[in-house]
Amino acid sequence: MASSTRSPLTACRSALIHRFARSAPEAVLDEKGYVSEASQNLIEGVRLVDFEADLRQGDGNEMEGKFRAAHSSSALAVNTFAPFKSNPAALQLPRGGGFASLRFERKCPHGLAGRRSPNLDVVAEGPSGVVAVESKCLEPLTAHAAKFAPAYDAEIRDGRRGTAWFQEMLRLVEERRTYRWLDAAQLVKHAFGVAYTFADRPMTLLYLFWEPSNPEVYPIFAEHRAEVTRFAASIAGGGPEFVAMSYPELWRSWDACPQPEWLRAHVGRLRARYGVAA
Repeated sequence: MASSTRSPLTACRSALIHRFARSAPEAVLDEKGYVSEASQNLIEGVRLVDFEADLRQGDGNEMEGKFRAAHSSSALAVNTFAPFKSNPAALQLPRGGGFASLRFERKCPHGLAGRRSPNLDVVAEGPSGVVAVESKCLEPLTAHAAKFAPAYDAEIRDGRRGTAWFQEMLRLVEERRTYRWLDAAQLVKHAFGVAYTFADRPMTLLYLFWEPSNPEVYPIFAEHRAEVTRFAASIAGGGPEFVAMSYPELWRSWDACPQPEWLRAHVGRLRARYGVAA
């Protein structure tokens, strides 16, 4: 149950930690909700061998850090998508299907000298194009302010400069707090990376975010969705196509998929782990 004396962040983190403790009683969580080994943060059917190499080549040192949290957005993405690693053709996403490969923590260079390349949580590639996923768990429950290095304006001189994504960046430079709960600057940077890396292919940037089973309890979830809608309207028409949906919405879309046979049970395990009330 939600408590009026607790912040949404505290309530949601606590709910996820308590659900993890009940679903994996053999695992030991520290006082911050972290397990000692990344393998302990996986649901049934997810294997370390399917994603470990991908995460270790990323820039975030995920395996030894944030991934071990019961509320990790990286672990949420891995638990959701790792079973498709060996059979990416079975994965169905908005604007994409029939994929040939799936990678976690995929670096997508943006072409800026001296700037670290964006790391996308999941990138699925196939004959019909690319879907790059940015995963969020509790991050939208903390306020954000946009920030861009001058290099983004000075060095982007290709077709990206004429897109709505670039215009949104210029607006955010002037109005850093246009969005409060949505990390719009990160999404713009990711879009620049996806557009540069996959310039000759259809591209979709999929923003996947977690919500509790009772989001109506806290106004912040409706506020976040309203910001996502406003952002989507601002960057429409050029560059990567932007699609946003919650993890529960994605899982519901998979309920209607007759194949693969294991998918329904997988979705059930995801809901058992992450479908909590705050």
